[in-house]
Amino acid sequence: MTDVTTVLAGEYAAVYAYGLAAARLSGADRTAALDAMAAHRAQRDRLVARAAAGGASASPVAAAYDPPFPVADAASARRLAALVEDRLAGQWAALAASSTGQQRLADALVAQACAARSATWSGVAPVWNGAV
Repeated sequence: MTDVTTVLAGEYAAVYAYGLAAARLSGADRTAALDAMAAHRAQRDRLVARAAAGGASASPVAAAYDPPFPVADAASARRLAALVEDRLAGQWAALAASSTGQQRLADALVAQACAARSATWSGVAPVWNGAV
């Protein structure tokens, strides 16, 4: 079962990753990266409030994160963005599975948005286990 603090850690990392990616992108891709960063900041802020409301303490944000591979050009920046979104889609889907009511719907919609961004960045729509 995924909890709010696990997804929150992923959102912190996503904001950092998009800063790294945006620095390597230009034009429409840079705008998309900055828009995604803003979306992840908003989700991060909602999760901080949700964790506090549930009595959990949010993990502090790391000063920096190690990307899983060097991000030196636009292609690697797009690859990083796709990976971040794919991982978060799974985390949000797991959080939705452990939620109920309107919160479950909200979490599932965030998972869907992450999956759509992942497919946009990678050009590939992943098949999740149990999706077919």
